[in-house]
Amino acid sequence: MVQATLLMMLSAVTATPGDAVLVEFSSQNCPPCRSMQPVIAQLEQAGVPVRHVDVNRERDLAVRYKIRSTPTYVVLSGGREQTRLVGAQSLQQLQQTLHSVTRADLTPTRSLQPASAPVPETRMARVQGGSEAVPSMTVANAIQMARAATVRLRVHDETGFGVGTGTIIDTHGDEALVLTCGHLFRDNEGQGKIEVDLFHGGQIKTVAGQVVDFDAGDRDIGLVVIKPGIQVQPVAVLPNGETVRTGQAVFSFGCDRGDDPSRRDTRVTGVDKYNQNIGASNIEIAGAPIDGRSGGGLFDEQGRLIAVCNAADHKGDVGIYTGPRSIYWQLDRVQLANLYQGNPQQAPVRLASLEEQPAASPAPTAAPANGDRQVIVIVREGGQHRMVTFDQPPAELERLLNQQTN
Repeated sequence: MVQATLLMMLSAVTATPGDAVLVEFSSQNCPPCRSMQPVIAQLEQAGVPVRHVDVNRERDLAVRYKIRSTPTYVVLSGGREQTRLVGAQSLQQLQQTLHSVTRADLTPTRSLQPASAPVPETRMARVQGGSEAVPSMTVANAIQMARAATVRLRVHDETGFGVGTGTIIDTHGDEALVLTCGHLFRDNEGQGKIEVDLFHGGQIKTVAGQVVDFDAGDRDIGLVVIKPGIQVQPVAVLPNGETVRTGQAVFSFGCDRGDDPSRRDTRVTGVDKYNQNIGASNIEIAGAPIDGRSGGGLFDEQGRLIAVCNAADHKGDVGIYTGPRSIYWQLDRVQLANLYQGNPQQAPVRLASLEEQPAASPAPTAAPANGDRQVIVIVREGGQHRMVTFDQPPAELERLLNQQTN
């Protein structure tokens, strides 16, 4: 009903071909959204039709338009999306975008399709100049390692499932850690069924996944733990202190249309261009990805993971990836800073077990091989996840653990 109302409204305000409607996707707990309120008010006072969508209250529209972060501004003309802007924008930028939109000189990114039958749009636009036809041996090895570490995720909720991509960045014992984007878990709050496809020796092996931690907000990053049951080789994360530069040659992997992972070669076109007011870490690349590559890795020519796919600007034909500082932030939260600090000898933290646990119960870890014991507790509250590690758990926590395991 909400979608039908929106379509009726769009039909009314776009009766003239030159008209454009600005759809603002925001949320109440989004500081950049609040900072944009005076700018949007000026547009409305100037006669620009603006449709305000709270992504928490109108989730169907957020899903329909594949909103990955807030604020996002979608420009519609003739009932079709013409372009979108992600993050806080200046009044001049919004005005220029609205004035440039006509039905004659822009190709819609996609048609408005019924929400009951969404089509996964996972193509990445071709980069001018094409892919590297014959990479060097060093780059070829990097590509092979990145491909082997790329997985496909199916995240289920009450309406079905969405498909994304992830990268294995760590292993410990029989567990492996997958880095992906946080918006994959926005709808199910990390609680739903997750299937992870591994690609090994020309075969596909599907295993269960469990969300360890995620942020579906400005950082848009998340971690999933799996038990592969086969030997897997993680890729390295770009070390802290090394930088990504504009013009740098990079490549990405993603699951186009939910297909097996494919590679796209490209170059960095911008570093930290978006949401500068909150110090966000992001990488812009040539070639706009759409859903399906979401969560896939961006790699340098050494095969190191430097960013994670999470958004696109279709008008500019660029992809937007959450950058190294977001990855470091996520690893810090689970005490795996050694993965980017160049200290692989540091004992990794044992991740939460995939065994079924009551929702409110702490998740104890198995004892490492050296006989030491750590306990990791995952706290789920208000759709957010926190992880706390105890080398010597308090007596009360020990008592609760014993009650759950006896």
